[in-house]
Amino acid sequence: MPAESRRTIVVGVIADEGLPYSVALGLKDSLTAVLGRDLDSEADWDLRVSEFSLPLDEQGDVDIISHSLELRQSGNWDYMVYLTDLPKYVNGEPMTSSINAGHASAVVVLPSLGIVRRKRLVRAMEQVLAKLHGVQDPFLTEDGRASVILDPFSVERRVEAADVNENAFETVKGIRGRLLLLGGLIRSNRPWRLIPGLSSALAAALAAGAFGVFYTSIWSMADYLPMRRLVIISILSVVIMGSWLVLHNRLWERPRGSRHREKRVLYNLATTGTVLMAVVLMYLALFAIILAGALIIIDPKFLAMQLEGEVGFGEYVNLSWLSASLGIVAGAVGSSFDDEDSVRKATFSSREFERRQITMDYDSEDDG
Repeated sequence: MPAESRRTIVVGVIADEGLPYSVALGLKDSLTAVLGRDLDSEADWDLRVSEFSLPLDEQGDVDIISHSLELRQSGNWDYMVYLTDLPKYVNGEPMTSSINAGHASAVVVLPSLGIVRRKRLVRAMEQVLAKLHGVQDPFLTEDGRASVILDPFSVERRVEAADVNENAFETVKGIRGRLLLLGGLIRSNRPWRLIPGLSSALAAALAAGAFGVFYTSIWSMADYLPMRRLVIISILSVVIMGSWLVLHNRLWERPRGSRHREKRVLYNLATTGTVLMAVVLMYLALFAIILAGALIIIDPKFLAMQLEGEVGFGEYVNLSWLSASLGIVAGAVGSSFDDEDSVRKATFSSREFERRQITMDYDSEDDG
């Protein structure tokens, strides 16, 4: 087709701050080529990505339909896709996407795709745009079923719309679907961001860990303890600090009614997983710092004299291991001096933090 007769299809992709926006930017060029190949080769696809979060209602949900017309007109978009890291449920199941052909808009829920695989996200975006564009879904067979060749372990469930102005949904079902969502929620929270927010905990952990480098009784104890005991001590120290962070900073979300119980359980599991992963990362960093310090400060001959035997790299690892465990326990106490609000902001994605603020306010009104 001559270039002058080709039309341009403009897709506005609005994405929440953080992970959704970064992955949307990363997909822009490759997705444009895929859409031209699979959906409509006679048109030029133009994806315009912007960082924008739709407002939450009093229940902590987003109603894209009430904003779609205004946004599409202001951006001069043919279609609009909202990429969010805020989990949504439909018919008791986690939603991966919703499509409203009448309003030319769709929502893709990033956490429900799991620990985001680029291929899976491209597939989700391509599926919703195929529906909006009125063409055959490239990932469906002729009888409308998902191709097992593409995903033999598919957990998607489709709910078609009764009317063009109503939403069609795709959800994930079963235990595997919930595990995908749990992994996606932890990924969206980005656990490594929590570590800088725990400045007091880090200071206490480093101080206690450094104490182990200079205290010869800890050297002897670390050399005496078997590996199994050191592993148990490590696990206990991580659990102690993780539990303290969750409880002290009020990160645990209480259930409100049986209808919301599964969501609250899932949110709390995601919070626990995020915090524990952050503590494990802190533990590994602390171990590396202590080990480097021990290798620099403690002379091997002096260490051998204190332990009354030959020493090697393993002895340095053991004393650093035990010192890091003691440091993490001290870090739990030190975290009490960190600002609770800052810890909550660092623990959750921006949308999840906003949703929890609404939920906390709602619960406070109920208590009142």
